[in-house]
Amino acid sequence: FMVGATMIESDDAGPVTARSLMELLNAAYAMHPAFGEARVTETGAGVRPAYPDNLPRVTQEGSTLHVNGLYRHGFLLAPAMAGEVARRLLTEQGQPERRAS
Repeated sequence: FMVGATMIESDDAGPVTARSLMELLNAAYAMHPAFGEARVTETGAGVRPAYPDNLPRVTQEGSTLHVNGLYRHGFLLAPAMAGEVARRLLTEQGQPERRAS
């Protein structure tokens, strides 16, 4: 299983803190006691990309599309954002699709 992420607002990209790990593991254990026997095989931490309003964006500069601001929801939002990028690419970056008659 993958467990995460914390809600701590910080610019610290350092290693996972004991507090954060304990909070996440306590939440997992509260969902099901079997998580008490789980092995932690990897941890990771990083600064989350976010805009001030915490909303993700697909923006365009020339012919380049930028997908940014997924914040802590990137794992869940990635499929929807990829769909939006594909839609824009298939319709000439957001222009109505044109078909030859």
